[in-house]
Amino acid sequence: MTEWTKEELALLWRHTNAEVARMTGRSVEEVGDRRLRANYERNGWDKKDPEVA
Repeated sequence: MTEWTKEELALLWRHTNAEVARMTGRSVEEVGDRRLRANYERNGWDKKDPEVA
């Protein structure tokens, strides 16, 4: 799996997984995994558990 470029990551904000996969040539599964990782990073879930108060 190759690294994601800034341009590819920006597509995640504006397009569905299927659209990003079609535009980048990556699989829908890979796009979904990267979107989930981006959400974790953006929301800080990789640093704290949202289930714990």
